[in-house]
Amino acid sequence: MSDALSALLHLFSHDYSWLAQFFSLLLLPFAHEDFAILLGAYVVVNEIMPVALVALCIYGGMVASDFVLYGVGAGARHLPWLRRVAVDDRVRNFAETLKRNLFGIVALCRVVPGVVFVGFVACGWARVSLPRFTMASLTVSALYLPLMLCIAVVFSDTLETRAGWWTWPLLLCMLLAIGYLRRRVFNLREQSSAAERPARVAFRSVPQPPAIHRIPLGLLHLALTGRWIGFAARYRSLTLPTIANPRHPPSGMWSESKSAYLSDVMGPERARVAEFITATRSVERRTLFADLERIRQLLCGASLEFPLIAKPDVGRRGAVRLDDVPALREYLRRCRPGEKFILQQFVPYRGEAALLYARLPGSQSGRILSLNFRADSHWHDAWRHVTPELEAGIDAIARGMREFHYGRFYLRFDSTDDLMRGENFSVVEITGISGGGANPDCDPSLPLPELYRRLVDQQRIMFLIGDKNRARGFAPVGCTDVLKSFIRQSQFIRRYPASA
Repeated sequence: MSDALSALLHLFSHDYSWLAQFFSLLLLPFAHEDFAILLGAYVVVNEIMPVALVALCIYGGMVASDFVLYGVGAGARHLPWLRRVAVDDRVRNFAETLKRNLFGIVALCRVVPGVVFVGFVACGWARVSLPRFTMASLTVSALYLPLMLCIAVVFSDTLETRAGWWTWPLLLCMLLAIGYLRRRVFNLREQSSAAERPARVAFRSVPQPPAIHRIPLGLLHLALTGRWIGFAARYRSLTLPTIANPRHPPSGMWSESKSAYLSDVMGPERARVAEFITATRSVERRTLFADLERIRQLLCGASLEFPLIAKPDVGRRGAVRLDDVPALREYLRRCRPGEKFILQQFVPYRGEAALLYARLPGSQSGRILSLNFRADSHWHDAWRHVTPELEAGIDAIARGMREFHYGRFYLRFDSTDDLMRGENFSVVEITGISGGGANPDCDPSLPLPELYRRLVDQQRIMFLIGDKNRARGFAPVGCTDVLKSFIRQSQFIRRYPASA
């Protein structure tokens, strides 16, 4: 008995912290792979475990979590309660594409946060063969993990020599910030909700592509981020495009006021802009009817009549058609106190277009960089309809504004022929650089190389315009202000009533 007790005490006297670290690295990928890689970097840098063992543990956890999600999808085919919990429209949208592009989807799930559950559950749900899934998971994980672990180890080792223990809280905060930005960039729910919006009247029906066909655009955004950093290094400023339109308040890349741009159109070209007013919901309590009466007086003073289009002054979402006073009252009821919005006269033209314009400072005229038409809630390329007459009409509007060099015009037009002649169209919205990059107005049916080429060219023009304006004495917005503008717009998007 004493020998057994001595052996047990001897066993407990050993340091088993390595065992906890081993299982942490093995199990953490089930919750968050990036956190597992950061913990692995900590273990390697502090020489707690060999790098090979660390990589093996994380790799095993990544592959095991993949198979668990695959099993959830496969089990949902037979268990109704599991199907209700795990399978939704996003999972179903993955099904057909997975059969043709399995390796691409698995690679996407490794890079894009929030897609892992949907993608791998869809693999089991779509009956992707287990050998194919196994090969894809093993191969993609073997390529992704060493690269990310190497970057994490090298970066953290370098930073630890300067920041000491603070390196790891700092890296954790950076990881959370990057994860938040990646979720905003690769927001699948927002894309799927856009596909579910009611169809609008247009010239011809364009088949709505499945949501999965737009997912590769997430990887495109990642590549565009790298090109943006390259341009920033060349021009020595990460936020140089913020002075592309220097006379407008430099509030950053996202918090641009649409009403400020619309109000800036002067002279005879003002007639091209659909009439509108701006209003702000009162911050006091129980002011719904007072706000309603005040806004009705503003509408009467501006000679605006129903139907109207209500939309946020900042951000892209929240446009609602209001046909009468009760609809306006309901819209006000759903607005939060202090929120500014636009009430614009509804333009009955049946066509809708998004047009990107650019003009170098000092140049006598600008040019159209892209033109897209909207049909069935989907944007498609209409570059072939750009004509010198249309370009001259848009250029006249832009030159009637204060130092407007880059941005997007949203138009309603009567017919394609009229638009090509530069006639019978109304400007319903103008945005600056926030509407000039990769955005939901692009045509997902374009080949990715062609789309990438166009968007990189747009980035190049934004930096070139900003560089010329900087030489004229304008200073770009700081990175902190840009980040604040991004956070403000995210808050606005969540607050405004949903589009209808």
